[in-house]
Amino acid sequence: MRDDNPKQLSDDPESSIGRDPHEIIGDIQSGGDQLMAAVQELIEWTDYDISQLSDYLKRIGNFLHEVIEAHPKTFAIRELSDKLELDEPTLRRLLRDVGIPIDVDALNPAETVTERDLIPLLADRAGSPEGERLADLLRGDGPRIVWG
Repeated sequence: MRDDNPKQLSDDPESSIGRDPHEIIGDIQSGGDQLMAAVQELIEWTDYDISQLSDYLKRIGNFLHEVIEAHPKTFAIRELSDKLELDEPTLRRLLRDVGIPIDVDALNPAETVTERDLIPLLADRAGSPEGERLADLLRGDGPRIVWG
């Protein structure tokens, strides 16, 4: 249990405060899926002017952006090495070559880099096999939706 979050659950069920974080995450994912489906339905199946919802969608977007900025997604070097099919020293050199401050002589597969750190690597390696694998990793499993 982390000491800096008094609302985080402990291993002792009697001292638990609040809901199980996994339950909350499930609710967030379900609600997000419902929102995306509803907006997509509104666009695809009606002639409703979606600009009427712009302010609300911007508000949601701004909130989510701030949450993501405050809690960036991180990747362990080991995970990146596996996903990109690169050995650790090569990955470290590629990261350093695009300006990420990382020790190229270290061997620490548990060391992490942020998603933001990986954007310059993605741009540098675009079109290469490791660039394609990195793009897939950063894109995640979300839908690819294009309107227009």
